[in-house]
Amino acid sequence: MYASDILLILFLGLFTVFVFRFKAQILNFKNFSTSHFLLFTFLFFAAVSIFLAQYQFLALYNFARLLLLVFAALAIAALIRDEVVKLSHIFGVIAGLAVIQSFIGFLQFARQGSLGLWFLGESVLSPFIGGAAKISVAGGVLLRAYGTFPHPNILAAFLLLGLLALYYFWLNRSYERSPDLERNAIGLGLNPWSDIIIGVGIFIVAYGLILSFSRIGWIVAAIGMILTLVWTLCQKEYRVQSTRLFIILFSIFCFLFSTIGWAIFPRANIAADEPAVTYRLSYNELGLHLIKENQLGVGVGNQVIYSVKNGAYKTLGMSEAWQWQPIHNIYLLIGSEIGILGLFVFLVFLALSIFKLENFIPKIMLLSLLIFGLADHFFWTLQPGRLMLWAVVGIVLGLTSDRRESS
Repeated sequence: MYASDILLILFLGLFTVFVFRFKAQILNFKNFSTSHFLLFTFLFFAAVSIFLAQYQFLALYNFARLLLLVFAALAIAALIRDEVVKLSHIFGVIAGLAVIQSFIGFLQFARQGSLGLWFLGESVLSPFIGGAAKISVAGGVLLRAYGTFPHPNILAAFLLLGLLALYYFWLNRSYERSPDLERNAIGLGLNPWSDIIIGVGIFIVAYGLILSFSRIGWIVAAIGMILTLVWTLCQKEYRVQSTRLFIILFSIFCFLFSTIGWAIFPRANIAADEPAVTYRLSYNELGLHLIKENQLGVGVGNQVIYSVKNGAYKTLGMSEAWQWQPIHNIYLLIGSEIGILGLFVFLVFLALSIFKLENFIPKIMLLSLLIFGLADHFFWTLQPGRLMLWAVVGIVLGLTSDRRESS
């Protein structure tokens, strides 16, 4: 059991005490929606997969952890819906932690090694350690920034959430407009301290995201940025702030490309025959094969061990143990483990949740993670990724009720 599991149990325990002592109406069945029904149906198919698994104890263990995460998401949703916790408070925590993780990542990259923060979960890092994530530049190798996460891609996903949280504050902060500034098209000079703090935060987190050298992270961050700018530029109340955000982001990118472009551009080149691409295609092929052969799934948490025991990896030419990794696509991975029906219900749940949500930043957060999930597995297999996904799901569920905080 991970420390995060213990913290989840404590959180749910405190939530239960809170409900029965102060806010019993928080569990009112009037709050039960179609999204909740779909979510519990998804859990039902995950539970059924336990009985189909070759290693049922492993499946039961993974189902229990999934159950904890789903209940935590529902608890977050209830706290937001009843306005016990404000969206701005949650985003403030995410933004602050993203800045801290970016600092850690910068120091790791500068030192080209770990910082001794093992007590925070930092891995032992060096460009000369086998298995460490590195990039090749000018005939040498450079260690990618990890933060305190087990892989740079997970750091990138978290920093992506941090960036979007900072966009939220930039677009929604209140200020007093001085009559002398009415003629200023971009509102320059309004609440300068707020401008500086949020702008510096965006710069730091963007720098950390670059140093993760996560190409899927860069792509999804670009998509999230474009969606945010296009959406807000079309809304009159956000147009001024959105224009200023565009100017800030453009300036940051110019600075980053001019100072560290020597490492960005080689990394940005993607060849169809490089391992990062070919292995992902092979894993996707494996996922499709497993779904075709096991329509009800091989058991939650059983994909890797099932594929090893049944020679599926070797069939695809992956005979070494380090190649036996989860399918790098959460949709094919979920479909292979809990079946095509479970995957279908999960997709309908996500689509309905996004469709019902009016707040654009949380919507873009969830969409960004789901796009990220097309090329990686950690939202389903690794605890930091699971926590990110289900926390955002909880936020989305909480905001799709009648009482919403402005986006």
